[in-house]
Amino acid sequence: MNIKEYIKKDGTKVYRTNVYLGVDSLTGKQVRTSVSANSRKMCEIKARQSINNFINNGSTIAREKVVFDNFEALALSWFESYKLTVKANSIRVANNYIKSYILPELGSYRVDRITPMLLQTIVNKWAKNANTAEIVNGRREKGKCKDYKLLLNFIKRIMSYGIQLGTLVDNPANQVIPPKLKTRTNNKIKYLDNEELKQFLNYLDTLEHTTDNKMRITLYRFLLATGLRIGEALALSWSDVDFLDKSVSVNKTIVQTVDKKERIQDSPKTVESDRLVTLDISTISLLKEWKKRQNSNVIALNDSLIFSCNEHAYTYASEVLRLKTHFKRAGVPNVGFHGFRHTHASLLMNNDVNPKEIQKRLGHTKIATTLDTYSHLAKSKEKETAEKFSSILKAL
Repeated sequence: MNIKEYIKKDGTKVYRTNVYLGVDSLTGKQVRTSVSANSRKMCEIKARQSINNFINNGSTIAREKVVFDNFEALALSWFESYKLTVKANSIRVANNYIKSYILPELGSYRVDRITPMLLQTIVNKWAKNANTAEIVNGRREKGKCKDYKLLLNFIKRIMSYGIQLGTLVDNPANQVIPPKLKTRTNNKIKYLDNEELKQFLNYLDTLEHTTDNKMRITLYRFLLATGLRIGEALALSWSDVDFLDKSVSVNKTIVQTVDKKERIQDSPKTVESDRLVTLDISTISLLKEWKKRQNSNVIALNDSLIFSCNEHAYTYASEVLRLKTHFKRAGVPNVGFHGFRHTHASLLMNNDVNPKEIQKRLGHTKIATTLDTYSHLAKSKEKETAEKFSSILKAL
């Protein structure tokens, strides 16, 4: 850095340097500025500050500084941009967290008055609530969620957005350290064991052959046979099923949204969730029977949802209550829709199916997820494993 010394008319020294800031991202022109100070060291500091300010302003001097009345205005402005980059379910989650947790704590604050200490105090309170909240059926009390690290992450992103707009110079949230979440309970996987599964399937065979019952029998057996998430199953159309190849293409899911037209998300939960799941002959036959019943033996001209009838699409909210009733009448535990997925995985794991194949079938991103979730379900195999080891030793 070329810093020159100048003598002012009053005889005092001043240090000055020309600084190259970079190329303006909006105009495409090179940007330079000059800084001066009473010492060489201060001149260097000011030069670096000029470069940082240019970068933090989006590498432009053409953009005017945006002013917000308070943090709520900044957060809502960020949220409008955020909605354009994520899926519907992520929008719903972010909206809930911002309105239920973040804005009540920070909404009225002036953006430039928010300090690391203030944010640390808020995050500490969220952590304390999460660690002391009463847990009922695996859920914490309302307003005391365990996702305070995610809440802090949202604040960081909102503050970074403020820096990009020139509203802020630095991000106070970067200096906040989230406390550790205490492990208080072991999340027990809910699934139907062999006896409970037999009992539930026998109960389904006793149901009256109404159209609604036929649809639900097909849905329940389909989930048990494939391990699909309920949202993935409810989003399936008949065009997703290949009856010749005996497979179903999973490439979308149902999300909770106010606009019913946007219920079907054109991509599944993760990249790995976009998959092809093979079907057994019994499930193929069950789907064929339901397809005939769905359209009253009339060939449909339009591609329709598999689990729909007379243009009425079955929703998770209504079906979860119906499922609870069927579990109760069958005399088995209420494991929920996800319990079918867990049951499917446990049956495969306990019958020595390669975990890599189970991972692919379930659409897990990492095999560690499959192993960590379901490996403990094979307890009935422990004695068998010990006997196998003994046999191996004897064969040496």
